Amino acid sequence: MKSIKVENWNPSVKMISILLFVIILSFQYKVFVSLGVFTLTLIAMVFFSNAKLKSIITFLTPAFFAAFGMFMMGLYYSKNASIVDSDISQISSIPYTVRAAMSTNLKTALQLGTRILAYAGLGIFFALTTDRELFISSLIHQCHLSPKFAYGILSSLHLVPNIGKEYKNALFAFRTRGMKVRFFSTKPLFAMLVNSIYWSENIAMAMHSKGFSDNGDRTYYIKTKVEVSDLILSFSLIILLIIGIYYSPY
Repeated sequence: MKSIKVENWNPSVKMISILLFVIILSFQYKVFVSLGVFTLTLIAMVFFSNAKLKSIITFLTPAFFAAFGMFMMGLYYSKNASIVDSDISQISSIPYTVRAAMSTNLKTALQLGTRILAYAGLGIFFALTTDRELFISSLIHQCHLSPKFAYGILSSLHLVPNIGKEYKNALFAFRTRGMKVRFFSTKPLFAMLVNSIYWSENIAMAMHSKGFSDNGDRTYYIKTKVEVSDLILSFSLIILLIIGIYYSPY
């Protein structure tokens, strides 16, 4: 019996479910629904996944800044925005039209801010709870993606950490030779890109020399399957979202 972890959810089914969530959320403007989606993804990552709390906080921090920025933009720069110089403690003296505009602006600001949190939560949830090798395997077996293209993506993902190391090595090389490198200098960036292209050519030659091709039958070390539990979970969450949109008062 599989443990209750979202990592066991088929990656392709998870991806399609999240895309459906995003499409459905794009047609609604209810604050409670967006907050509910964000809370659900947060609970799933903290209690039902192997994601580290430090990683969750690291990814959520810029999302909160973006949501706060959208909230302030909606609060002060929406269509019915009004500049109020009166003291907020004397709100009863503010004209009704101005108070109505302020209420409309607050509602718009909450809608914009919570939608950013909902979208960010879904994206971070997928990124932190999906194994990249299982995801590529799922794309091959469930989405019928070409193995040549899929393993090319996988090899590129494995090269990403090396690209950062190569950039640091380029910086050290310039400093060793006594060359000053500024923060926005393109010299180490150019050296990093050249070596990255060299690595990609080596990978292509290695795949070609080993006879790697997507023609004919082949065996797979990892072969993912869609379980009934995967579909039940997806349909249940989508139905829950639709019910929430229908019955949510705000």
